[in-house]
Amino acid sequence: MKGGISVTQKNGNVKRALRSRKRQIITLAFLAFIVYVLLLSGIFSYFHSEDLVTNKYKAQNTAVRLLEPEWDLVGINKAKASEPGMIIPKNPYAKNEGQNSLYIRLKMTVSLGRFDSSGRYPEYAADFNNDKRRLNSILNALEIKNENTTSKLFVWDNKNDVIENWTLRECYNKDYYMEDQGFRTLNDGTTEQVFYFYYVNGTDNGENSEMRVVESQNTTTELFNQLQLPILKKDYLGVFDQNYNIAIEAQAVTLNPSESPAVSVQKAKFN
Repeated sequence: MKGGISVTQKNGNVKRALRSRKRQIITLAFLAFIVYVLLLSGIFSYFHSEDLVTNKYKAQNTAVRLLEPEWDLVGINKAKASEPGMIIPKNPYAKNEGQNSLYIRLKMTVSLGRFDSSGRYPEYAADFNNDKRRLNSILNALEIKNENTTSKLFVWDNKNDVIENWTLRECYNKDYYMEDQGFRTLNDGTTEQVFYFYYVNGTDNGENSEMRVVESQNTTTELFNQLQLPILKKDYLGVFDQNYNIAIEAQAVTLNPSESPAVSVQKAKFN
């Protein structure tokens, strides 16, 4: 046929057009994926940089979950506007979200950032740069609410006007047996103190306290309820205006009926 296009030519043109179209689709899909990855990285960086004060979300056993509803609802915003006398809600507890009966403990790590005296008056560092004072002050701010009464989470010995000399004796919350790992300075110069709180049946027998069984979909009681920041600036400065972190983790082991429920027996399984 004169002046026309053969069937073979038409098929060739169609195939070339389809190949070109396919390459365009693949290229666009690849570019879209790159943009998605970049955006996702930006989001994760943002949330990480905004995680200023507390609540690390970890679980040694995927069937246990850490909950802090008051912190999520109110506390996190109050912490960003911290000032003397403020009460910051924070109520950590754990939930068994699996099918097996569990023993549960909460791990609390109180960490101090490097002391920063930049932009402060000349005597600020000399007055307040004391890590033991900072740690004890944060621990003493943790409180338990029981209806109309409020108590400190920790009981202290040698309690006097110099808080860095206080000695931590025990946990006031008898639903938990406390194991204090002590004060330590890390290689980067920061400081931390780690505690394990074993959920027990309320009988205080030290390491022989029996751990309480948490059945499926049940929860532990709250470890504490709030931080009560000091009213006086002399107690607030150098502690709550510095960088610190209270990280809570929920950890669990599966119940074995043939084993003793004593903390001394079960704690090795957590490790």
